[in-house]
Amino acid sequence: MKSQIKLIALCTLLSLAWLLPVQAQEQESENVARVVMITAKDGHEDTLVQAITDYHHWVANFEGHHEYTWYSVETGPNTGKFIARTGEHNWADFDVELDWQEEASEVFEKNVAPHILKAEVMFTTEMTEFSHWPESFDGYTHFTVTDWYIKNGQYGKFRRGLEKIVATLKAGGFPNHWGFMSVESGGHGNQIRLVGASRGWSDMSDPDPTFYKVMSESLGGAEQFDAFMSDWGSTFKSGLQQTVALMPEASDYGKD
Repeated sequence: MKSQIKLIALCTLLSLAWLLPVQAQEQESENVARVVMITAKDGHEDTLVQAITDYHHWVANFEGHHEYTWYSVETGPNTGKFIARTGEHNWADFDVELDWQEEASEVFEKNVAPHILKAEVMFTTEMTEFSHWPESFDGYTHFTVTDWYIKNGQYGKFRRGLEKIVATLKAGGFPNHWGFMSVESGGHGNQIRLVGASRGWSDMSDPDPTFYKVMSESLGGAEQFDAFMSDWGSTFKSGLQQTVALMPEASDYGKD
């Protein structure tokens, strides 16, 4: 009985996470994303990936479905788990109801949910003023994810320091790309997530020019760099670090 109750609860959660449709957006996107950390049942990893791939192809026939990009967690304590993310939404998108949702929920619960042990849902909004993404994500396959926790009373100082860093890196020709996300629910208080984009493992080596070179030259030298980073670094503490890899097949909705 307990197992049945847990399965029903899981299916309900996952239905909320996958089936709410996208509302036609006439206003500018609020850059809201739903991010789901997924743990497959032991031995069900491959079956889950195939099941969600088949489900994506099926649900693509319904107008207004959300589209999730899937990633495999390659490093850190969540290695072996999956992350599914749908982004560039407004908050209102998650309140829309359409007549095909009940059928989609039944299909998901029957074919996908039985392979999932646990799903943890998080909502984030992008801090676009601090992000620096490439014009196209073609070729970008790996992403580093680092969580920061801003200390109480330090948010203003944190933002001012981050603004200076981002402006300096852009002006100095730092070649990497990144985005900052504010965790709105499902995480911890004052949580910020830094995501870096790479074209593979080899693309994660030190860039030219390096972060240190760009920042130290702008600040006036090594001592000034150390002082600035120490002062700014006192406004937050670092948390989870992980690398995720894009799963193209599981993210495909069969439109091409």
